[in-house]
Amino acid sequence: MSGWKLTLKQAPRLRVDLRSLSPAALAGLSAGAVAKLGVWHGKESLALAELFTIAPHTDDELRFEGDLSHCDRIGWQLGGGRIRIEGPAGDYLGAGMSAGEIIASGHAGLLAACEMSGGRLDIGGNAGDFAASPLPGSMDGMRGGTLLVRGSVGARFGDRMRRGSALVFGDAGDFLASRMVAGTIAVAGRVGAHAAHGMRRGTVVLASATPTPLPTFAETVYDFGVIWALLSRDLARAGGPFAALVAARPRRLVGDLASDGKGELLLVNP
Repeated sequence: MSGWKLTLKQAPRLRVDLRSLSPAALAGLSAGAVAKLGVWHGKESLALAELFTIAPHTDDELRFEGDLSHCDRIGWQLGGGRIRIEGPAGDYLGAGMSAGEIIASGHAGLLAACEMSGGRLDIGGNAGDFAASPLPGSMDGMRGGTLLVRGSVGARFGDRMRRGSALVFGDAGDFLASRMVAGTIAVAGRVGAHAAHGMRRGTVVLASATPTPLPTFAETVYDFGVIWALLSRDLARAGGPFAALVAARPRRLVGDLASDGKGELLLVNP
């Protein structure tokens, strides 16, 4: 599979839908065929060459360069291969991806990693509201894979999350892990109000934040050292603020007792 580098010529006036571009879709195409591919710019279909400078790339990846904050659905339902973004990305980054890797150096818009079921998404900056959550009108959030956000995230991060691991190196907004069903979320920085509201199962690790727990969470007293040793080692592989977790002894609360009550909130620095 040959690689391609797409450099944005100038910031588009309207939102651009790039869901049709993936390493597999562009594999084996000539430069002329890639240039003629149609993408939606608002309600108008434009040839890819009208928006991007197109060049072969030596690495086996699809590479975007420029300010793509108005370019949505990059890596939509990605099933394999690698996408690299040098700059900010728009909404729905990596939504529905099941395999492969997306590496973005800048910020991401709304709804990143929604209904992601596999693969790895690494966001170098911040992510907007509803990351790792359900798509509008759906019931299930992130379903698998690994999500790394090197900056901060907005509200409703991990809403209805069902599986996978999501790590936030910065802060998180309100309603972190709301209605969470399963999976693991770890946040290195501060968290907003109502963390784990409606949580049914799953694990939320707060590496430094000490929020006032909801009244529907209860503290446990039994020893969970073996489970924590395994989990902390896994999280420590991400490095940065998570590297020191292996030496911590967190406080454990269970809840949300108003929902199913089988989730756990681990406060590393209570």
